[in-house]
Amino acid sequence: MDVSAGSTARSRAITALILGYFVVLAYATITNDPLAATVVELGFGVIAIAVGAMLYGRSEGPRSVLTVGAGCLIAGGVLAFVAVVTRSLAVDTLSSVLVFAGVGCYVYAAWRSN
Repeated sequence: MDVSAGSTARSRAITALILGYFVVLAYATITNDPLAATVVELGFGVIAIAVGAMLYGRSEGPRSVLTVGAGCLIAGGVLAFVAVVTRSLAVDTLSSVLVFAGVGCYVYAAWRSN
């Protein structure tokens, strides 16, 4: 399993999304702009879903670690949108935990493949 293989254009797009996320996060933090903070929260969801979809495309089957990671990332991304709409701290926390678990699964899969 090569977890680093994939479309260069897709990888660049996700990298651009992540960089843009951090730029808007810095702006929102510095200016305390509530609209920018909302954009950051939505960006978190978009990035999680995009990375989850990319991992799902690389997974080897329903029982692979990448599939679990992809599911966690996608669920976390969707819950990020729910957290924006509902302003629920519990949903926001669950979203973050799922994304963290998804990243952990990816790191484990990459470590195991080497």
